[in-house]
Amino acid sequence: MTDDLLAGYLRARRGQLRPADVGMPEGNARRRVTGLRREEVALLAGISADYYLRLEQGRGGIPSQEVLRSLARALRLDDAATGYLTSLGMPAAVEPPPTVAAEETPETVKNLVKILPLPAFVAGQYFDILAANDGARKLSPELVPGRNRLRSFFLVQAEKDLYSDWDTTARRFVAVIRDTVGRGATRPDFLSLISELSEQSPTFRELWNRHDVANRDTEPALLRHPVVGPLRLNLEQLNLAGVPGQYLVIYHPTAGSPDADRLAELLNTP
Repeated sequence: MTDDLLAGYLRARRGQLRPADVGMPEGNARRRVTGLRREEVALLAGISADYYLRLEQGRGGIPSQEVLRSLARALRLDDAATGYLTSLGMPAAVEPPPTVAAEETPETVKNLVKILPLPAFVAGQYFDILAANDGARKLSPELVPGRNRLRSFFLVQAEKDLYSDWDTTARRFVAVIRDTVGRGATRPDFLSLISELSEQSPTFRELWNRHDVANRDTEPALLRHPVVGPLRLNLEQLNLAGVPGQYLVIYHPTAGSPDADRLAELLNTP
């Protein structure tokens, strides 16, 4: 179990709840914490305040699934956040290695990406782009092998300008990262990326510290492309068999829509 991740998650979620959110009186005394007190969470979860304190300090051992579910109810977590919490509380059979070997995408997958008539790319477990086609490059110069989606999204101004709803997308992106990476968030190579982004992007730092969690979804990409104007594109994200952690992303418009015409125009540009 990654004690630090579980402890950090509990602290972050506790800090985002007010007593009124869980049916408790605010009280007249001035509160010294912005969210719930530890003893209030413990009371709601039906566990001792001392045990909850130890969990938040990363020294509570492996909590039972019953305790984790009780904490999820106490913290008003949705299904995605509950799943994330319970995964952090599961004992890890094998600790992850300190470094990650270079990821390789099968040649057959690279060929598939190349011949697809829509913008497509393959990303690795930490959002490095491993393969991309010409359509992806036309959609964004950042969609090329060697770039990192997370770094581009938060640190490259042209990429930020591409999204008409960048703030909303950023919040969802970071929440999906939390869920996708899970325990891997403690690996040194990923921590290096998180440290870089936290130093250079105050928005990323704030969102990462919230510990929000969301499942990878099918929300459309709302873009304002400098060549063809507004684009609303659906995203399909498909896990690749035989290469854990890698997934194929395909952008596609709704058939017969103005977006389809604009995307076709973009793909036909030299």
